Amino acid sequence: MKSLYEDVNWQVLKQTLSNAKKIHVIAHVNPDSDTIGSQLALYHALTAQGFHIVMHNIDPVPRICQYLQGSGLITHGEDFSELQGCDTIIAVDAGAFGRLGMASSYVQGKTLINIDHHASNTLYGDINVVDARYCATGAMIYDLIQSYDLPMSEAMAAPIYAAVLTDTASFRLSTVTADTHRMIANLLDAGASVETASHEIYQNFPKQRFDLLKYALDSLDIQHNGCSAWISVRYAMYQETNMSAEDSEGFIDYARSIAGVCVAVFLREESPEQWKLSLRGEYPYDVSAVAASLGGGGHKYAAGCSLEGGFEKVQNQVFEAVGACLQV
Repeated sequence: MKSLYEDVNWQVLKQTLSNAKKIHVIAHVNPDSDTIGSQLALYHALTAQGFHIVMHNIDPVPRICQYLQGSGLITHGEDFSELQGCDTIIAVDAGAFGRLGMASSYVQGKTLINIDHHASNTLYGDINVVDARYCATGAMIYDLIQSYDLPMSEAMAAPIYAAVLTDTASFRLSTVTADTHRMIANLLDAGASVETASHEIYQNFPKQRFDLLKYALDSLDIQHNGCSAWISVRYAMYQETNMSAEDSEGFIDYARSIAGVCVAVFLREESPEQWKLSLRGEYPYDVSAVAASLGGGGHKYAAGCSLEGGFEKVQNQVFEAVGACLQV
């Protein structure tokens, strides 16, 4: 199987791993399918070669990823004491150290490896393999597996497929290339199931999610002379429907699908006055610059950040930043 990008240098990372005694693979806070998929594919690839791997995140595995083999082995919580003996940490899909949620003291005396595809990555690792050409971090793990010349197992293929499927919005983004589809063909040949992934990720929602969606759609608003579409979910809405932030994944797609909209904005209040902003842009509008101006980052056409304050204050901040991007 051919690598997606054969010019990526994996040798320093692999040499470091060859000397590791115990490796901790960690995902970012509020992990998504790309993060968990990358974590699990890496786990299966490295354990197949005899490495001692543990997986521990601050937050639990989201429901849509729990079908993936090995997801039950991922522990979570703020207590890292059981990870004693780890001398190497691999962070996947996290653009900045703060996204990992772990104390800097935990890293002291350990080698931190950073694997990510976000252009805004701060290169916080001792070893950084960061390449924004990739459509997903899971695709980077695919290439790492190729560099080891490992046979692709179903346990590796299924999480990579889930990672790429979700991070390309079901293969609808400009990051998808012909080589992306050739990679997908190889993953399917190795045992990844389109039907299983589709069911677990897109067709297995609790009814309460649609109660939450009603609230979100009621908030839908068009601004900037029709160029921006806004959608929001307040903390009280999550409480009333007994849903969480992961249950509102994909809501931004309703805003971005409106004709004439160049920038879609989704504000979700994950706890009182603590907001997560997600942005989606259409060519040529660079929403990563919008996110960066607000303290975040991401890709040119998909980015975000965290914000604090009341709804009106946060909305006004974002409104000004989006207006500057659209020049309206």
